[in-house]
Amino acid sequence: MITVGGFNTSLDKSMETDDLRVGGVVRVRNVRAWPGGKGAHVALTAAALGEPVRLVGLIDSVHRALFEDFLGERGVEFHGVPTRGSVRTCLAVRDGKGRITEMLEPGPEVDAETRGEILASFRALAGAAQLSVLCGSLPPGMGAGDYATLVGEEGSAGRRCGVDTSGEPLRRALDARPFLLKPNRDEAAELLGAAVKSIGEAARAARALEARGVALSIVSMGADGAVACWEGRTFLATVSVEAVNPVGSGDCLLGGMAVGLARGASAEEALRLGVACGAANAVTPETGFVRREDVEALLPRVTTAEVE
Repeated sequence: MITVGGFNTSLDKSMETDDLRVGGVVRVRNVRAWPGGKGAHVALTAAALGEPVRLVGLIDSVHRALFEDFLGERGVEFHGVPTRGSVRTCLAVRDGKGRITEMLEPGPEVDAETRGEILASFRALAGAAQLSVLCGSLPPGMGAGDYATLVGEEGSAGRRCGVDTSGEPLRRALDARPFLLKPNRDEAAELLGAAVKSIGEAARAARALEARGVALSIVSMGADGAVACWEGRTFLATVSVEAVNPVGSGDCLLGGMAVGLARGASAEEALRLGVACGAANAVTPETGFVRREDVEALLPRVTTAEVE
């Protein structure tokens, strides 16, 4: 069982336009909407691979049935914590040149009671899981140190907890020494104060995170794959695909890695599975979605190599 804390759930909406003009009228087509957020993407990936998974996140009365039906049909056990405000909407607009512009709302303000319910729900479910993951932004009203607090509690109980977030919550989570930390190249650069543009720089970043107490550090590099550091070894995993919509691929990478680790795979094999999942998301139009058959077809094509 995997427990995912993706507290700031969202309604993901994608659309296409020929020309995205700032200050102009933009007509769109192929509009799609579905439950999302980083936590949902991670959980949906785990479920697609057949792993039992529970997701904790905010939900409002308007969208509860949609989320429960959508996630339940795909194998995710959703533990929605009610909020008075509306869950956020995250827009992804693809223009005629294939560029994707994302517009992300902050999420509803939570009060002290709702914050307490979110944390209590995660704690209860994480206690029965082989691995837990905290991911995405924190909704307004939650503390920047909430992820760090949960990481510390899980570590003290001898349980593995991973984190994928950004900004101050990421910095505080690192200080709590999570089992797994997965920043992307930009987040790693901001966190460590050093450029992360090449594979070599990603490897140095992953090793720096390991030196700070992270057992398994992963720096995702988009189409260039991902670099991981585990027990002093640093390795790169890559696979080449024709991307349709890469938004959410880092989340799916984390979901695949969580499944591998929960099943006892080595760090290198878990990374291979994660990269296959990230690529499987990129070849579909839906954000943060993988098909098991795509993952199984891509996995043999993932290559790994040690990085000095």
